[in-house]
Amino acid sequence: MVTPEKPLSLLLVDDDVELCGMMKEFFGGVGHCLDLAHNGREGLASALHGSYDLLILDVMLPEIDGFTVLKQLRRSKSLPVIMLTARVHREDRIRGLNTGADDYLPKPFDPDELMARIQAVLRRSAAGLQPGDSTLTAGKIRIDLGTREVWRGFKGRNHGAAV
Repeated sequence: MVTPEKPLSLLLVDDDVELCGMMKEFFGGVGHCLDLAHNGREGLASALHGSYDLLILDVMLPEIDGFTVLKQLRRSKSLPVIMLTARVHREDRIRGLNTGADDYLPKPFDPDELMARIQAVLRRSAAGLQPGDSTLTAGKIRIDLGTREVWRGFKGRNHGAAV
């Protein structure tokens, strides 16, 4: 397993205390910092006010479920998120991704696979938007992530046809 050059600051929101302990040991063993939250309310507050490279989020949480945490987080922050959950049905995966998750990994899982997915998500986010950006442009295509609009024939601001 290859680890990034700089240690990562990660937040895991999961009510399974045993899993959290194992993950803290795993990430610490490869040189990363893992903070823990055991319910949705605490996890959302930590994600909004902390400075993390990535959030690992369970769906079935006390107080606020993971889908709600993700939806509220996406209103104000573009922190990369991997859903890590026992909810494995197709509808749950689709809902998680459509709500704003960058990846969705079902439990049980391999910690090395999770680390590889974290690295992949961070590579994609580093190659994409900078904080505060909400549009991507490639050739004559523009995507506004804030409004979820796609424009083709894009020649400049507010020009082109909506798709």
